[in-house]
Amino acid sequence: YMARSIEQVEQDLTQLRTTSSQLGEELTAAYKSYFISFAPTLKQQSIQSCYYLCTTCYPEAFLKLNYNQRAQLLKTLQRVIRNVIGDLVIHIEPSSQASNDDEPTGALTSIPIMPTDWFATPSSLSTWQKNLEEELSHSLKEISYKVNLLLQQAQVMPPAIPKPILEASPEADRQGESTGSIANVLSILIEQESTQEQQLENAPKEIRQRDDLPQIIQIHSLYLRLTEIEFADVTVLSLRKNLDRLGTKINILRREYLQKQQELKIAEAESAWRNSWFESP
Repeated sequence: YMARSIEQVEQDLTQLRTTSSQLGEELTAAYKSYFISFAPTLKQQSIQSCYYLCTTCYPEAFLKLNYNQRAQLLKTLQRVIRNVIGDLVIHIEPSSQASNDDEPTGALTSIPIMPTDWFATPSSLSTWQKNLEEELSHSLKEISYKVNLLLQQAQVMPPAIPKPILEASPEADRQGESTGSIANVLSILIEQESTQEQQLENAPKEIRQRDDLPQIIQIHSLYLRLTEIEFADVTVLSLRKNLDRLGTKINILRREYLQKQQELKIAEAESAWRNSWFESP
């Protein structure tokens, strides 16, 4: 067995880095195309789900708002959705967003911007794509959380909602279920301590005792799911398949690059052995 020379392996690594850079450019273009189609679909799906929550899930609470309150609520909902969608392309085309003091704020934080020099190697390119997908997932969660919080603050949604439901956490998704044919709306049953004690002061003793049991209520909330949003538009679905194809190519390239790196270490170790070996007299 004759190991390949250090120079040969380094040439292979250089070629793989060149391929990685080219693939990074291709991936950037693919994400640009994806976001161009994804953004309006996300906006449409988000607003459609908000409409369903206000008019079908909580119509009485929504009707209690006066005209100005409803108009302000819907205006802020649109701005929340628009601003988060605008931030989605920050990895591709950096842009600044003006702050809006009347938007709800919470504990969710943004994923750091990834530098474009991460296209340099297949491993860093793979990490770049992973971070971009995490940013996409985070943005869906951010819209869901801000909208739910906004509806709660407007007293459309009930006040006592568990935090995982407000934040659209995977835990809440596992416990809940989709609401009929409406995508991106979570329906879940929760226990709530009875608040009817004052109303029952004059009620018979038997009724007061029965009401000591926890009250089961149904909560509906916004839970944006990537698969449901992509499924709503055939173009977005096609562009997602292209991203998956490029992701597969990156993973293959990354494995080959790691193998070559290991091969280089072996070649360097063999060279160091030969340079350090001296026959005993």
